[in-house]
Amino acid sequence: MKRVHTLYFYVGIFSLFLLTACQDNLYFTLYQDLPQRQWDSNDSLYFNIPPAEQDLDVVVTFAVRTTSSFRYQDVVARAELMDGDSIISSIPLNISLYNHDEEVSYQGLLMSENYSKPQSLRMHAHHKYTLRIIHLMRLNPLDEVVSVGIIVER
Repeated sequence: MKRVHTLYFYVGIFSLFLLTACQDNLYFTLYQDLPQRQWDSNDSLYFNIPPAEQDLDVVVTFAVRTTSSFRYQDVVARAELMDGDSIISSIPLNISLYNHDEEVSYQGLLMSENYSKPQSLRMHAHHKYTLRIIHLMRLNPLDEVVSVGIIVER
């Protein structure tokens, strides 16, 4: 019986350790689905990031979901950080697409999800930021793009 109590004790300590080790760094995430799986370079995608209560240093990662029929190995785009109608900064994006062993089924399609390198951003307290993303690929519209998203982490 003593071994059972000792085992429960260690399982409880291990569970408590896991809960404290897995802190949630996610601040905001949003994906925008694209109609007819097409991304036109004239169609800017806007992502409104909610204001922070205090100044934050965050990392923004851009994501692209494509079908298995997507013909290219990367997506070239630009992200513009905006304050109202003014562009504060412009970030070039190159999202390399990888062939994963496992593909995700999304609305009946085989889909691949790929990410940009994380980009640092300083967010000032109570300030609204908007990210505008535009693809810069020569082919227009860009077919077989299911959705584009951002992930903002602290």
